[in-house]
Amino acid sequence: MPLRPSSCLILAMLIVSIACSLLHLPLWPAAILGWLATLRLCLQLPRASRRQAMWLGLAGAVLWGIALWRETPASLVAGLSVNQPLLMMFAGVSFLSMARPLSDSDSPDARHGSFWGTLLGVHLFGAVINLSVLFLFGDRMQRQGRLTRQQAIVLGRAFPAAAAWSPFFVAMGVALTYAPGIDFLAILPWGLLASSLLLALITVDALRLPGEFIGYPLGRSSLVLPGVLALSVIVTHFIWPNLSIPLIISIVSPLFATLLVPSRERRERLRHQLNEGLPRLGPQFSLFLAAGLISSGLAALLASAPDRHLLPLDHFGSFAAWITQGILVVLAFVGIHPLVGIATIAPLVQPLNPDPTLLGMLFLMSWALGTGCSPLSGSNLALCVRYGLKSRDMLRWNLPYAVLGWLACGTVFALYAWWQTP
Repeated sequence: MPLRPSSCLILAMLIVSIACSLLHLPLWPAAILGWLATLRLCLQLPRASRRQAMWLGLAGAVLWGIALWRETPASLVAGLSVNQPLLMMFAGVSFLSMARPLSDSDSPDARHGSFWGTLLGVHLFGAVINLSVLFLFGDRMQRQGRLTRQQAIVLGRAFPAAAAWSPFFVAMGVALTYAPGIDFLAILPWGLLASSLLLALITVDALRLPGEFIGYPLGRSSLVLPGVLALSVIVTHFIWPNLSIPLIISIVSPLFATLLVPSRERRERLRHQLNEGLPRLGPQFSLFLAAGLISSGLAALLASAPDRHLLPLDHFGSFAAWITQGILVVLAFVGIHPLVGIATIAPLVQPLNPDPTLLGMLFLMSWALGTGCSPLSGSNLALCVRYGLKSRDMLRWNLPYAVLGWLACGTVFALYAWWQTP
């Protein structure tokens, strides 16, 4: 059976993205393929996804129009491909569905996993294999394609909480870039403390809800795929430290998913993935492309603003870092990715000669809390689109967590200030 045109475009996008990333070439050729595939699939999108992507895209186009009129130094081509590594990763991890250890004939009792195993599992595995952990765990925990509020809280918050300390998260690379002089070993204990407090808040919020929790069963067979992925990512990253984690995952996910499929079913499952699995990425692609357009448009508009390098401060301490984190979390709620906020804040505070460890803590904890609570973050968007959750419900559930998480991070900042006091 010949491949669908949309499948060919997405497969070509994945291959070109990997090749361009390995050769350190611009990603715009892959971005063109991603946009073409998404436009071809737009008529097949669910009505809610199509409407949301349309409004985000229109808002992004308006922002870019104003920014270009103001002669922004930002590149429109870069704005259109800002989320291309994420699309590459989405296409790569979609192959993991081929190697799902659970068959449809499994009994419901066999699907029950412990709350603690799920909470710590998604946090620790997510610290290494990043966004793909949501699909590994979510596909096993869902019932009729949907997740409960408890499950969404655990997956959507515990996974990004690892950004506070994990060296494999994109957030750590961003922190190392925008906080020159940062020492990973110096920041690690503070990141672990912050993530522990966030996990405690997640636990209290999830366990207070009624109903039975259906978690990820951490049996031996269940751990094969995430274990192999985690080990392969660690080994590959150790051998080639210059390769990004999304790139490594995009390479190893299709490879190991194909190898872990029983040989007698490999050809059929691969054919099904190419013809059915790849086109199902349409909703995710449309939302992430539109969200990338609006976030890059906001960044371009900020870059065109006069006096953007001025702050009414003469010192950047722990209290200022805590207030700044609150601003970044609020911005995350309106769709501005923490990366955009960090890239904007960093040049503003650098003239104040901030403590690199403090600045790194700010960036990492803002990423961990902002992406965990915002309904427009990449991880929560993925959960909403893939498992039938509503963004407004995610917003309502996560507002208290955002406030309490911000206060918890304030405690970490205060402890750091006390520790630094002579």
